Amino acid sequence: MNIKKYIAALILFLAFGLFQSEASASKLPIDVWNFIKASLPDAKQRFDSVVTLKNDIMYIPLYPPSDKTVDSIQIEYTYPNNKPLSSLPEVVLLNNGYSLLKVFKDASGNYTLTRQDELPIKVRLGLMPQDMLTPVGLKMPESLKLTLGDLLIPSKDESTLSLTQEEKEKVKSPFNPVVKRNEFVSIEELKNKKIYINPKNSKFLEAYNYTSKSPLYELKLASAPLKIIPSTKNDVALVLYWSEKKLDIIDLKNENIVTTISIDDKPTDACYKEKENLVYVTSQNAKAIYAISLDSMAIKKVIKLEQRPSKIAYSDIDNIITFYDDFQSKVFNVIESGNEYVVQPLGAVPNASKITSDQANVYVLSRTQNQIYVFDKVLSKLTKTIDTDLKPTDAILYNTRLYIICSKTGSINVYDTVLEKILSKENIGDNVFYSKMNLLPNEKQILITGSNSGNYILYSLDKMEIIKKQESYVDVSDIIILDKEQRL
Repeated sequence: MNIKKYIAALILFLAFGLFQSEASASKLPIDVWNFIKASLPDAKQRFDSVVTLKNDIMYIPLYPPSDKTVDSIQIEYTYPNNKPLSSLPEVVLLNNGYSLLKVFKDASGNYTLTRQDELPIKVRLGLMPQDMLTPVGLKMPESLKLTLGDLLIPSKDESTLSLTQEEKEKVKSPFNPVVKRNEFVSIEELKNKKIYINPKNSKFLEAYNYTSKSPLYELKLASAPLKIIPSTKNDVALVLYWSEKKLDIIDLKNENIVTTISIDDKPTDACYKEKENLVYVTSQNAKAIYAISLDSMAIKKVIKLEQRPSKIAYSDIDNIITFYDDFQSKVFNVIESGNEYVVQPLGAVPNASKITSDQANVYVLSRTQNQIYVFDKVLSKLTKTIDTDLKPTDAILYNTRLYIICSKTGSINVYDTVLEKILSKENIGDNVFYSKMNLLPNEKQILITGSNSGNYILYSLDKMEIIKKQESYVDVSDIIILDKEQRL
């Protein structure tokens, strides 16, 4: 046997025996994590102990053969040399044996690690967490391949979410060979955005950008999704399913299912708490609200209720959760008090379709009464109702205005929450059931879609008018819009 191969095999055997318990841990030691946070306050620790930062930066930790007790964590080595952690070096070795390897893209766009060959033996003997979600297509330099252990690196063609060519052929429509079923026609205003579309009655999530009408790639989900909630802090999204007692967290960048979370019964709705990177998920049958952390990729807490929550909203202003119980046709606030949650009844609303709230009020749409129900948070009671056009189905509260889609009349109603009156009613399309609106990130515009519309509308919040109506061959069930330059 070649002597180099023999030594490598011997080291690998010893490493596996020594590292098995340490490397399978899902969290870094608290002193290591505190040291990282002191230099990188924006750092997050993923469920598999990978360290993520803003601006698409990631560090993979290497666990040492055995923990070394030290009085205080210090940097022993960096590459480039003599760099503090705050300057984001490619390699960091700590004095207790733990290492950090920076992940970045090479000239070909592949994820890779440092090419520095003269690394300390302590770094080269480290082992990656064995439960780690490995970046798709990671290019490992020869000097660091030993650190993989049993980990396998998925190629871009082996991504667990990507469609095979055979599956792609199956989802093409046999009834309309002229028009591409998956074609999405973009517009100038979306050139710096990346868009993910879940087509009607589909379990696929299709990724598009401004340069191509066809999907860049397609993500295969477990089944048809009920709702998809993207994070604004990292490149993941939470997927709720109509018929599954589980939630999936998917990596939008690497096209992977990060983790699956079991819940007691099927979910009914979800809303996002941005400042904590948290999603509140309701389950009507479980009589519960699940707080899912998109940082730790796990259930953070479960709020058990006497009611059956369906629709849900969250206010960042006062940290109040609002939910609707379909069985009682009533709206409730949930107020956190220490470790307890106080449920506060607000009042009845027939057939609620959407909940939003600001610091003063909760606004609930009734799709059958064609009204906005306004509940005062302090008084905990209904204070007024406002008539809308027929069948209000979705709404966005932006500054002091509530923008409402009225699906049956094909119109947008704009309600001013300060003046307490409807400012504008504009027709957006006859005989088309528009039902959803999405705020474009960092823009004062919304994208309006419908599951049978065959087109979409760009609407200005400031001007309260349609900017563009664009034909598209995708019937949108759900849509995610991200800033391409900042996020992916």
